[in-house]
Amino acid sequence: MTDGEGADMVGLAIDIGQTQARIRVLGAAGASAGEHEVRGFAYGGDLLAVIPEIVDDAAGVRGLDRIDAVTVGSTGLYGRVPAVDGMAHRLHRDHGVRRTIVADDAVTAYLGARGDAHGVVVAAGTGMVGLGLGPRGAARVDGVGGMIGDDGAGWWIGRRGLIAAISAADGRAPASRALLARLESRFGAVAEFPAVLAADEHPVAVVASFAKDVAEVAREGDEVATGIWREAGAHIAGVVVAAATRSGLDGEVPWVLLGRLGAADDLLRPGWEPVLRAGLPGAALVAPDGMPLDGVTRLLDVDTARFGAMVRAVEL
Repeated sequence: MTDGEGADMVGLAIDIGQTQARIRVLGAAGASAGEHEVRGFAYGGDLLAVIPEIVDDAAGVRGLDRIDAVTVGSTGLYGRVPAVDGMAHRLHRDHGVRRTIVADDAVTAYLGARGDAHGVVVAAGTGMVGLGLGPRGAARVDGVGGMIGDDGAGWWIGRRGLIAAISAADGRAPASRALLARLESRFGAVAEFPAVLAADEHPVAVVASFAKDVAEVAREGDEVATGIWREAGAHIAGVVVAAATRSGLDGEVPWVLLGRLGAADDLLRPGWEPVLRAGLPGAALVAPDGMPLDGVTRLLDVDTARFGAMVRAVEL
């Protein structure tokens, strides 16, 4: 908190993902005064236009006649936050916001899970990004979007599962008739699915949602589904090794897995264990201190300069 942010401060912490955005109203000393969710950010949109819309909506929903600070952690920034001065002035004009901080979601995931401590954090939901913090500073890995990265993330797992399902209908390999049955149970005839997906307003979220089906089928013993999750675990381990190495970590390296994929560590572990044994034998999976939205809140209290271009802050 700055000296000007006293006991009557009102702030918003906003964690924006591809599927949903979580908003926390901050009261005195950054304490939570309520949370709610809205739809997330679709890649290709204008994030700096979306943020004020979320703030406008939150002010209406929560009945806020004044907002002192807005902190944001978002997907879609690729490690370089653009200038936010214009947006900060708009928020100041419309809501009285004096302090605006926007960060890449790798930073806020890290701050939520580890605070200032060294280590590696991997946030794996629809997409995936890792951040290492060590003697050489902060190192961001992947998080470049599903077209050219995010291997092992929920979208990647869902896509691989859908391909295996469609392959079963086509007669291609590798194929899974169990996944084909799941696809048709959820979306109707497989022949109609491409059109259903193309017409959906949020196709990435639809594809990512199928990761849950792939997990359930894997736990029923389907080899193709099990292999998809094992490969995802190997990709996650690759992110951990790269982030640790580039940030100068060695020896015992604590790492955290955040996001919905963390609930499937039983399926991921067979994939990540051999990669970590070979590339970072001192790696130890630890529990997070908090979640990404907690990290968005912590932006108010940390030296954001240590994260370079991954954070922008404006004070008016």
